[in-house]
Amino acid sequence: MLIKILLTLVVGLLGSLIARRMRLPAAFMTGSMIAVAVFSMVTGEMYMPRTMKIFAQIVSGAYIGQQVSKADLLNFPKLAKAIALLMLFFTINTFAMGWLFSKFFHLDQITALLSCLPGGIMDVSLISIDMGAQAEIVATMQLARLVGMLIILPYWIQFLLKRFQKNQDSETSEKPVENELQKKIPFGVQRQWANNLLILLVSSLGGLLGLFIGIPAGTLIFALLFSCALKITKNTAPLSNYIRFVAQIFAGSIIGCTFNQDSLAQLGKLIVPACLLLASYLVINVLFGFIVYKRGILDLKSALFASSPAGATDISLIAGELGGDMPKIAGIQICRTLYTVIVLPNLIRLFLSF
Repeated sequence: MLIKILLTLVVGLLGSLIARRMRLPAAFMTGSMIAVAVFSMVTGEMYMPRTMKIFAQIVSGAYIGQQVSKADLLNFPKLAKAIALLMLFFTINTFAMGWLFSKFFHLDQITALLSCLPGGIMDVSLISIDMGAQAEIVATMQLARLVGMLIILPYWIQFLLKRFQKNQDSETSEKPVENELQKKIPFGVQRQWANNLLILLVSSLGGLLGLFIGIPAGTLIFALLFSCALKITKNTAPLSNYIRFVAQIFAGSIIGCTFNQDSLAQLGKLIVPACLLLASYLVINVLFGFIVYKRGILDLKSALFASSPAGATDISLIAGELGGDMPKIAGIQICRTLYTVIVLPNLIRLFLSF
Protein backbone atom coordinates (compact mmCIF):
# COMPACT_ATOMS: atom_id res chain seq x y z
CA MET A 1 0.00 0.00 0.00
CA LEU A 2 2.82 2.40 0.86
CA ILE A 3 4.45 1.68 -2.50
CA LYS A 4 1.21 2.60 -4.29
CA ILE A 5 0.98 5.87 -2.36
CA LEU A 6 4.58 6.76 -3.20
CA LEU A 7 4.06 5.81 -6.86
CA THR A 8 0.93 7.99 -6.98
CA LEU A 9 2.79 10.96 -5.52
CA VAL A 10 5.65 10.53 -8.02
CA VAL A 11 3.17 10.46 -10.91
CA GLY A 12 1.40 13.51 -9.48
CA LEU A 13 4.68 15.39 -9.08
CA LEU A 14 5.78 14.61 -12.63
CA GLY A 15 2.38 15.66 -13.96
CA SER A 16 2.50 18.95 -12.06
CA LEU A 17 6.00 19.74 -13.35
CA ILE A 18 4.91 19.06 -16.93
CA ALA A 19 1.81 21.23 -16.45
CA ARG A 20 3.96 24.02 -15.04
CA ARG A 21 6.27 23.75 -18.02
CA MET A 22 3.22 24.06 -20.28
CA ARG A 23 2.03 27.06 -18.20
CA LEU A 24 -1.37 25.57 -17.44
CA PRO A 25 -3.53 27.40 -14.85
CA ALA A 26 -3.16 26.01 -11.30
CA ALA A 27 -0.43 23.77 -12.73
CA PHE A 28 0.39 21.73 -9.61
CA MET A 29 -3.27 20.91 -8.99
CA THR A 30 -4.37 20.26 -12.57
CA GLY A 31 -1.15 18.55 -13.63
CA SER A 32 -1.14 16.07 -10.76
CA MET A 33 -4.86 15.41 -11.17
CA ILE A 34 -4.61 14.75 -14.92
CA ALA A 35 -1.47 12.58 -14.65
CA VAL A 36 -2.82 10.45 -11.79
CA ALA A 37 -6.23 10.20 -13.49
CA VAL A 38 -4.67 8.90 -16.72
CA PHE A 39 -2.54 6.31 -14.88
CA SER A 40 -5.52 5.35 -12.72
CA MET A 41 -7.75 4.74 -15.75
CA VAL A 42 -5.03 2.79 -17.57
CA THR A 43 -3.50 0.73 -14.75
CA GLY A 44 -5.90 0.95 -11.80
CA GLU A 45 -2.82 1.02 -9.54
CA MET A 46 -3.04 4.61 -8.24
CA TYR A 47 -3.96 5.03 -4.57
CA MET A 48 -4.09 7.92 -2.12
CA PRO A 49 -5.82 7.68 1.28
CA ARG A 50 -8.72 10.12 1.67
CA THR A 51 -7.35 11.14 5.06
CA MET A 52 -4.66 13.10 3.22
CA LYS A 53 -7.38 15.55 2.20
CA ILE A 54 -7.25 16.95 5.76
CA PHE A 55 -3.70 18.17 5.12
CA ALA A 56 -4.69 19.65 1.76
CA GLN A 57 -7.75 21.37 3.26
CA ILE A 58 -5.75 22.92 6.09
CA VAL A 59 -3.11 24.30 3.72
CA SER A 60 -5.78 25.55 1.31
CA GLY A 61 -7.61 27.32 4.13
CA ALA A 62 -4.35 28.75 5.47
CA TYR A 63 -3.45 30.13 2.04
CA ILE A 64 -6.85 31.72 1.37
CA GLY A 65 -6.95 33.27 4.84
CA GLN A 66 -3.59 34.94 4.27
CA GLN A 67 -5.01 36.77 1.22
CA VAL A 68 -7.25 38.96 3.42
CA SER A 69 -5.55 42.11 4.70
CA LYS A 70 -6.60 45.07 6.79
CA ALA A 71 -6.71 47.12 3.58
CA ASP A 72 -9.25 44.68 2.13
CA LEU A 73 -11.43 45.05 5.22
CA LEU A 74 -11.32 48.84 4.83
CA ASN A 75 -12.54 48.47 1.24
CA PHE A 76 -15.41 46.10 2.03
CA PRO A 77 -17.93 48.66 3.43
CA LYS A 78 -17.59 50.79 0.29
CA LEU A 79 -18.24 47.77 -1.89
CA ALA A 80 -20.89 46.07 0.28
CA LYS A 81 -23.81 46.56 -2.12
CA ALA A 82 -21.78 45.46 -5.13
CA ILE A 83 -20.50 42.38 -3.29
CA ALA A 84 -24.02 41.46 -2.12
CA LEU A 85 -25.36 41.80 -5.68
CA LEU A 86 -22.59 39.61 -7.12
CA MET A 87 -23.07 36.93 -4.45
CA LEU A 88 -26.81 36.93 -5.24
CA PHE A 89 -26.08 36.43 -8.94
CA PHE A 90 -23.64 33.60 -8.19
CA THR A 91 -26.13 31.91 -5.84
CA ILE A 92 -28.97 32.04 -8.36
CA ASN A 93 -26.66 30.79 -11.11
CA THR A 94 -25.38 27.89 -8.97
CA PHE A 95 -28.86 26.58 -8.22
CA ALA A 96 -30.30 27.29 -11.70
CA MET A 97 -27.44 25.64 -13.61
CA GLY A 98 -27.22 22.84 -11.02
CA TRP A 99 -30.91 22.07 -11.56
CA LEU A 100 -30.38 22.16 -15.34
CA PHE A 101 -27.44 19.75 -15.18
CA SER A 102 -29.22 17.29 -12.88
CA LYS A 103 -32.42 17.43 -14.92
CA PHE A 104 -31.05 17.14 -18.45
CA PHE A 105 -27.51 15.75 -18.14
CA HIS A 106 -28.13 13.00 -15.58
CA LEU A 107 -25.82 14.27 -12.85
CA ASP A 108 -26.81 13.66 -9.25
CA GLN A 109 -27.94 16.83 -7.48
CA ILE A 110 -24.98 17.30 -5.16
CA THR A 111 -22.47 16.81 -7.99
CA ALA A 112 -24.40 19.12 -10.32
CA LEU A 113 -24.64 21.91 -7.74
CA LEU A 114 -21.02 21.73 -6.60
CA SER A 115 -19.86 21.71 -10.23
CA CYS A 116 -21.35 25.20 -10.56
CA LEU A 117 -19.59 26.80 -7.58
CA PRO A 118 -17.48 29.83 -8.58
CA GLY A 119 -14.51 28.85 -6.41
CA GLY A 120 -11.01 27.43 -6.68
CA ILE A 121 -10.40 24.00 -8.17
CA MET A 122 -8.74 22.58 -5.06
CA ASP A 123 -11.17 24.16 -2.58
CA VAL A 124 -14.34 23.05 -4.37
CA SER A 125 -12.94 19.61 -5.23
CA LEU A 126 -12.05 18.96 -1.59
CA ILE A 127 -15.51 20.15 -0.54
CA SER A 128 -17.05 17.72 -3.05
CA ILE A 129 -15.17 14.82 -1.44
CA ASP A 130 -16.44 15.89 1.99
CA MET A 131 -20.04 16.16 0.79
CA GLY A 132 -20.13 12.85 -1.08
CA ALA A 133 -20.23 14.17 -4.65
CA GLN A 134 -18.45 12.67 -7.66
CA ALA A 135 -15.17 14.51 -7.17
CA GLU A 136 -13.80 13.70 -10.62
CA ILE A 137 -16.78 15.36 -12.33
CA VAL A 138 -16.70 18.38 -10.04
CA ALA A 139 -12.95 18.82 -10.56
CA THR A 140 -13.31 18.51 -14.36
CA MET A 141 -16.09 21.12 -14.46
CA GLN A 142 -14.09 23.44 -12.20
CA LEU A 143 -11.02 23.04 -14.41
CA ALA A 144 -13.09 23.81 -17.53
CA ARG A 145 -14.47 26.95 -15.84
CA LEU A 146 -11.05 28.19 -14.74
CA VAL A 147 -9.25 27.52 -18.02
CA GLY A 148 -12.17 28.84 -20.07
CA MET A 149 -12.45 32.07 -18.10
CA LEU A 150 -8.71 32.78 -18.11
CA ILE A 151 -8.53 32.22 -21.88
CA ILE A 152 -11.72 34.09 -22.82
CA LEU A 153 -11.78 36.87 -20.24
CA PRO A 154 -9.19 39.39 -21.55
CA TYR A 155 -10.66 39.26 -25.07
CA TRP A 156 -14.24 39.30 -23.77
CA ILE A 157 -13.64 42.42 -21.65
CA GLN A 158 -11.79 44.22 -24.42
CA PHE A 159 -14.70 43.45 -26.79
CA LEU A 160 -17.26 44.84 -24.32
CA LEU A 161 -15.20 47.97 -23.62
CA LYS A 162 -14.80 48.76 -27.33
CA ARG A 163 -18.47 48.14 -28.02
CA PHE A 164 -20.17 49.82 -25.06
CA GLN A 165 -17.73 52.35 -23.63
CA LYS A 166 -16.25 54.65 -26.23
CA ASN A 167 -14.76 57.01 -23.70
CA GLN A 168 -13.01 54.78 -21.22
CA ASP A 169 -12.55 56.37 -17.84
CA SER A 170 -8.92 57.43 -17.72
CA GLU A 171 -8.69 57.73 -13.98
CA THR A 172 -8.35 54.22 -12.73
CA SER A 173 -6.71 53.78 -9.41
CA GLU A 174 -3.74 51.48 -9.69
CA LYS A 175 -2.28 52.38 -6.33
CA PRO A 176 -2.91 49.76 -3.68
CA VAL A 177 -4.62 50.89 -0.50
CA GLU A 178 -1.97 51.51 2.08
CA ASN A 179 -1.86 48.79 4.66
CA GLU A 180 -1.77 50.32 8.13
CA LEU A 181 -0.32 47.18 9.61
CA GLN A 182 2.98 46.99 7.76
CA LYS A 183 4.83 45.94 10.89
CA LYS A 184 7.76 43.59 10.88
CA ILE A 185 7.19 40.75 13.27
CA PRO A 186 9.96 38.55 14.70
CA PHE A 187 8.40 35.37 13.34
CA GLY A 188 7.20 36.90 10.08
CA VAL A 189 9.02 38.61 7.27
CA GLN A 190 12.45 38.15 8.81
CA ARG A 191 12.06 34.40 9.40
CA GLN A 192 9.99 32.79 6.69
CA TRP A 193 10.18 29.29 8.14
CA ALA A 194 8.85 30.48 11.51
CA ASN A 195 6.12 32.48 9.77
CA ASN A 196 5.06 29.39 7.81
CA LEU A 197 5.09 27.25 10.94
CA LEU A 198 2.94 29.72 12.86
CA ILE A 199 0.37 29.97 10.06
CA LEU A 200 0.19 26.19 9.69
CA LEU A 201 -0.10 25.61 13.44
CA VAL A 202 -2.91 28.13 13.85
CA SER A 203 -4.67 26.89 10.71
CA SER A 204 -4.31 23.28 11.85
CA LEU A 205 -5.98 24.11 15.16
CA GLY A 206 -8.85 25.66 13.26
CA GLY A 207 -9.02 22.81 10.76
CA LEU A 208 -9.08 20.13 13.46
CA LEU A 209 -11.80 22.09 15.29
CA GLY A 210 -13.85 22.17 12.09
CA LEU A 211 -13.28 18.44 11.61
CA PHE A 212 -14.41 17.78 15.18
CA ILE A 213 -17.59 19.86 14.75
CA GLY A 214 -18.43 17.83 11.66
CA ILE A 215 -19.95 20.49 9.39
CA PRO A 216 -19.48 20.15 5.60
CA ALA A 217 -16.00 21.35 4.61
CA GLY A 218 -15.46 22.27 8.28
CA THR A 219 -11.72 21.60 8.10
CA LEU A 220 -11.26 24.01 5.22
CA ILE A 221 -13.61 26.68 6.61
CA PHE A 222 -12.15 26.84 10.12
CA ALA A 223 -8.56 26.68 8.86
CA LEU A 224 -9.42 29.64 6.64
CA LEU A 225 -11.05 31.62 9.46
CA PHE A 226 -8.16 31.02 11.89
CA SER A 227 -5.61 31.94 9.22
CA CYS A 228 -7.56 35.09 8.35
CA ALA A 229 -7.72 36.15 12.01
CA LEU A 230 -3.97 35.62 12.33
CA LYS A 231 -3.28 37.68 9.22
CA ILE A 232 -5.39 40.62 10.38
CA THR A 233 -4.12 40.67 13.97
CA LYS A 234 -0.44 39.88 13.41
CA ASN A 235 0.10 40.84 9.76
CA THR A 236 1.88 37.59 8.99
CA ALA A 237 3.81 37.27 5.74
CA PRO A 238 2.24 35.21 2.91
CA LEU A 239 2.57 31.45 3.18
CA SER A 240 5.44 30.13 1.05
CA ASN A 241 4.28 28.94 -2.36
CA TYR A 242 6.06 25.59 -2.13
CA ILE A 243 3.80 24.54 0.77
CA ARG A 244 0.71 25.32 -1.28
CA PHE A 245 2.19 23.47 -4.26
CA VAL A 246 2.73 20.33 -2.13
CA ALA A 247 -0.88 20.52 -0.93
CA GLN A 248 -2.07 20.91 -4.52
CA ILE A 249 -0.16 17.81 -5.58
CA PHE A 250 -1.77 15.84 -2.75
CA ALA A 251 -5.24 17.18 -3.59
CA GLY A 252 -4.81 16.56 -7.32
CA SER A 253 -3.59 13.03 -6.63
CA ILE A 254 -6.57 12.30 -4.36
CA ILE A 255 -9.01 13.45 -7.04
CA GLY A 256 -7.08 11.71 -9.83
CA CYS A 257 -7.44 8.40 -7.98
CA THR A 258 -11.25 8.69 -8.21
CA PHE A 259 -11.07 8.33 -12.00
CA ASN A 260 -11.53 4.88 -13.52
CA GLN A 261 -12.28 3.47 -16.95
CA ASP A 262 -15.98 4.30 -16.60
CA SER A 263 -15.01 7.95 -16.09
CA LEU A 264 -14.04 8.31 -19.75
CA ALA A 265 -17.65 7.92 -20.85
CA GLN A 266 -18.75 10.51 -18.27
CA LEU A 267 -16.14 13.07 -19.34
CA GLY A 268 -17.52 13.13 -22.88
CA LYS A 269 -20.90 14.14 -21.52
CA LEU A 270 -19.47 17.18 -19.72
CA ILE A 271 -18.53 19.22 -22.82
CA VAL A 272 -21.98 20.76 -23.26
CA PRO A 273 -22.53 21.44 -19.50
CA ALA A 274 -19.08 23.07 -19.29
CA CYS A 275 -19.89 25.36 -22.24
CA LEU A 276 -23.27 26.26 -20.73
CA LEU A 277 -21.63 27.03 -17.38
CA LEU A 278 -19.08 29.33 -19.03
CA ALA A 279 -21.87 31.10 -20.93
CA SER A 280 -23.84 31.63 -17.71
CA TYR A 281 -20.85 33.27 -16.03
CA LEU A 282 -20.31 35.57 -19.01
CA VAL A 283 -23.95 36.68 -18.71
CA ILE A 284 -23.41 37.43 -15.00
CA ASN A 285 -20.24 39.29 -15.93
CA VAL A 286 -22.14 41.63 -18.26
CA LEU A 287 -25.13 42.17 -15.94
CA PHE A 288 -23.05 42.90 -12.87
CA GLY A 289 -20.51 45.00 -14.78
CA PHE A 290 -23.05 47.37 -16.26
CA ILE A 291 -25.17 47.67 -13.10
CA VAL A 292 -22.17 48.55 -10.93
CA TYR A 293 -20.73 50.84 -13.62
CA LYS A 294 -24.00 52.75 -14.08
CA ARG A 295 -24.27 53.26 -10.31
CA GLY A 296 -20.77 54.74 -10.23
CA ILE A 297 -19.33 52.15 -7.84
CA LEU A 298 -16.59 50.97 -10.19
CA ASP A 299 -15.38 51.83 -13.66
CA LEU A 300 -16.62 49.36 -16.28
CA LYS A 301 -13.30 47.59 -16.75
CA SER A 302 -12.84 46.97 -13.02
CA ALA A 303 -16.47 45.88 -12.61
CA LEU A 304 -16.08 43.28 -15.36
CA PHE A 305 -12.88 41.90 -13.86
CA ALA A 306 -14.33 41.89 -10.34
CA SER A 307 -17.23 39.64 -11.37
CA SER A 308 -15.13 37.06 -13.22
CA PRO A 309 -15.14 33.63 -11.50
CA ALA A 310 -11.54 32.61 -12.02
CA GLY A 311 -8.63 32.60 -9.58
CA ALA A 312 -8.58 35.72 -7.39
CA THR A 313 -4.82 36.11 -7.81
CA ASP A 314 -4.93 35.47 -11.58
CA ILE A 315 -7.77 37.92 -12.16
CA SER A 316 -6.16 40.63 -10.04
CA LEU A 317 -2.86 40.29 -11.91
CA ILE A 318 -4.56 40.37 -15.34
CA ALA A 319 -6.63 43.37 -14.26
CA GLY A 320 -3.51 45.19 -13.09
CA GLU A 321 -1.84 44.66 -16.46
CA LEU A 322 -4.91 45.98 -18.30
CA GLY A 323 -5.48 48.98 -16.01
CA GLY A 324 -8.14 47.82 -13.53
CA ASP A 325 -8.59 49.04 -9.97
CA MET A 326 -6.60 46.24 -8.32
CA PRO A 327 -7.42 46.79 -4.63
CA LYS A 328 -11.18 46.82 -5.24
CA ILE A 329 -11.04 43.93 -7.69
CA ALA A 330 -8.98 41.88 -5.25
CA GLY A 331 -11.40 42.69 -2.41
CA ILE A 332 -14.44 41.51 -4.39
CA GLN A 333 -12.58 38.42 -5.62
CA ILE A 334 -11.61 37.49 -2.05
CA CYS A 335 -15.25 37.86 -0.98
CA ARG A 336 -16.25 35.53 -3.81
CA THR A 337 -13.74 32.94 -2.63
CA LEU A 338 -14.87 33.17 1.00
CA TYR A 339 -18.54 33.04 0.04
CA THR A 340 -17.97 30.01 -2.16
CA VAL A 341 -16.10 28.08 0.51
CA ILE A 342 -18.09 29.07 3.62
CA VAL A 343 -21.66 29.94 2.59
CA LEU A 344 -22.64 28.21 -0.66
CA PRO A 345 -21.82 24.61 0.40
CA ASN A 346 -24.03 25.05 3.47
CA LEU A 347 -26.83 26.54 1.36
CA ILE A 348 -26.59 23.49 -0.90
CA ARG A 349 -26.68 21.17 2.11
CA LEU A 350 -29.80 22.93 3.43
CA PHE A 351 -31.44 22.81 0.02
CA LEU A 352 -30.83 19.07 -0.34
CA SER A 353 -32.09 18.37 3.17
CA PHE A 354 -35.64 19.48 2.24
